[in-house]
Amino acid sequence: MKPQKVLRELFVQDDGTFYCTSHFRHMLRMERKRTRRSGKPFLLMLINLSELQTRQYSSHMLEQIKEALVSSSRETDIRGWYEHSKIMGAIFTEMNSVDNTSMEKIFKKLYNNISTSLGTELLKKIEISLHVFKFPEEENKELIAPELYSKSSLS
Repeated sequence: MKPQKVLRELFVQDDGTFYCTSHFRHMLRMERKRTRRSGKPFLLMLINLSELQTRQYSSHMLEQIKEALVSSSRETDIRGWYEHSKIMGAIFTEMNSVDNTSMEKIFKKLYNNISTSLGTELLKKIEISLHVFKFPEEENKELIAPELYSKSSLS
């Protein structure tokens, strides 16, 4: 096997738009460093699928969620496993500002895409959280508008 193919299999899954855990976390560290240097914030979205991890839910369903995440983000954003087979993540990069309006727009787009793929009953088992990274660090906030993004709001 060629070294390039081995490296690709270690870091990138499927079509190259969804990273494995180690590479995704590496990209998250790199984005934090970039944000510290540039002062531009970024948004981390985590999609907790732990409640879907039973035998009745197939890997096909995870693929549908992954596709919904990819279609809900831009080409410049980074998507992958934050924790393999449990938590998907997306790093929304190159944002001039992160406010409630932009977060709500991103959240609703993902919510609608997943709802279309899986239906609202399965969507209730998914927990989505948003985390804003700004520097200086004391300005960092997790979940600017928790009432918009809490699990109960998905019911």
